[in-house]
Amino acid sequence: MIPASRGVSLALVLGLWPTAAWATPLSADEVVRSALSRHPDAVASASAVPAAEARRREVGTFLENPEASVGVAVDGGLVQGTLNQPISITGEGWHARRAATAGIDAAEADARRTDLRVAAEARATYAWAVTTRERWQLADEAMQQSTHLRQAVEAREAVGEARPLDVRLARLAEAEATELAIRARREQAEALTALALYAPTAVSAELADDPLAALPTSAARSERSDISAAEARLREAEAGLHRERAATMPHLGVGLFFERDEAQGGPLDIGPQLTVGVPLWNRNQGGIGTARAELDLARAELESVRARVGAELVALPEVGAYAAEALGRLGDFEQDAREALASIDLGWTTGEIGVSEAVLLRREVLDGWVAALDARQSTVEARLDVLLATEDPHLIPADSALEDR
Repeated sequence: MIPASRGVSLALVLGLWPTAAWATPLSADEVVRSALSRHPDAVASASAVPAAEARRREVGTFLENPEASVGVAVDGGLVQGTLNQPISITGEGWHARRAATAGIDAAEADARRTDLRVAAEARATYAWAVTTRERWQLADEAMQQSTHLRQAVEAREAVGEARPLDVRLARLAEAEATELAIRARREQAEALTALALYAPTAVSAELADDPLAALPTSAARSERSDISAAEARLREAEAGLHRERAATMPHLGVGLFFERDEAQGGPLDIGPQLTVGVPLWNRNQGGIGTARAELDLARAELESVRARVGAELVALPEVGAYAAEALGRLGDFEQDAREALASIDLGWTTGEIGVSEAVLLRREVLDGWVAALDARQSTVEARLDVLLATEDPHLIPADSALEDR
């Protein structure tokens, strides 16, 4: 990691100093809170729950509204009318409500899973932004050191202590370091742009947390929401098939009729009225066939989700443990890299190694340093995969208003 004073000078030179925003560093938890309140996937899944609840309120014993009709004869003498309420005598409304209730369960499980997924993605993107920042700072420092090396070699050549080949090698090393610094800066801008989708203030804020330290360290496990959602959809499809079968029998119309002949001054006649369709030609064959297909699909999707979840719960913890153990063997790779660079500079200054060897060794050290940063990022992502696979509730900050979804 570049010392604080060095990072400050680099930021000032490049016009990246975020002024007052750095007074309150942006943490990974804050990014997650912001993501859960604004990310389109989280908003859509949360909105799906009240929409499903509204659909359930539409169905019940009475699936259709009552109908009323009034007729008046041309001469104004006869007035008649009917009031009719369609009712399913085969329980279509009851099955429809069961399906709608299962739809709510599926929407709630989807919302929970989406929140956890968005939280994991936000944390991974936060870690990526931190990693690209460190890679850029490292590349920028390497570029400036390459410039100093080239200047020193040119000064030695001027007094006959270095060969023209040494100067050319130093210049080419500076060009390579410059390209790497520009590329690293672009990658950091890309990472900050991606992070801004979760937290708009990320572009101008300091990222305070170490990627590994910012991860939840618990080993909590929750029931997989995607399995719960698939099971709810299976119940919804089963209830839907029962509804379509119940719809084979047309609704029974129960109501009243009234009639009065005003011209004759007759009494108001009122009586009950029943109407029913005869399922002779149309017995809802299409609706039943579609419902059966949806039920088959729901069963297949449930089995698919269970298979995927089972594989994740076996494979991903192994990968996470492997990555953590492998990264732990690296020790303090930043200190090792800095001491190696210092040794190279000392060797070149004292004449123990030549310019070509110094350039080659510096490149190998910097490549190893960058690889160690990438290994840390991969370890972060592997750990997040495990947390998402086990649906660890700590992915979402404990004080988040959305934690109970």
